[in-house]
Amino acid sequence: MSKGLSIRQFWQSRHRLLGFYAIIALQTGNSVAPPAATLNNWRFYPEAVKLEINLSARTTPEYFYLPEPPRLVVDLPNTKLGSVPTSQNYVGAIQRIRVAQLNETVTRIVLDLAAGNFVDSNQVQLQPVSRQNPTRWVLSPTITRYVPPTQPENFQSLPNLAPSNYQQLPSTLSPITPNSQQPFVSVPPLNPSNSSELPDAILPPTSFPSQTSPNFSIPTTPNYQPDVSNIEVIEFGQPLPKPNY
Repeated sequence: MSKGLSIRQFWQSRHRLLGFYAIIALQTGNSVAPPAATLNNWRFYPEAVKLEINLSARTTPEYFYLPEPPRLVVDLPNTKLGSVPTSQNYVGAIQRIRVAQLNETVTRIVLDLAAGNFVDSNQVQLQPVSRQNPTRWVLSPTITRYVPPTQPENFQSLPNLAPSNYQQLPSTLSPITPNSQQPFVSVPPLNPSNSSELPDAILPPTSFPSQTSPNFSIPTTPNYQPDVSNIEVIEFGQPLPKPNY
């Protein structure tokens, strides 16, 4: 009897010990260490496109870029959100900044870009201000704006002025192109190497001697008035008189 009782007590004590260990394990698994750092303050400079982050303790931020919609995300591990602004709007390449507690240990900062802007992940700098102050970080992204190709300034699209029922008739004339020229006759210049084939007697002299032109008097015609007093008038139907030779 005593032997059976001792065996029962052994198993009961063993079950109590296992249950105690199970409770300790569950409590240890459910307990989460509080974040070591706190986001005390953040400030954005639109002119320089720089984000300054101030933490209460040392931690290493991480960032990544999402293209659709374009936004730059900064995660602060092992950090809780302090009493800071959670949203702020701006004018420029960065339109808005949002801050939130992503989960129990991560605080997230999102920089929303304006449409048409994007960030090259290889041209983003996230580093502490100095080694002596590892709790103050500065984010400096390089933002590029997409510019679509445009038509030349001197190009103008002309509307189609022809009616819908217009039919173009074939032209009977040859088209005139910019390189087309009218035929012409080439006359070689007169020079010693290419003299005229006409005899020298026909060609005029190249120069005239300097002579004084003679003064010729041009006779003038006197003012003659015809004498019409002796003219005989012949009536109609009468024979003509015979001439006197």
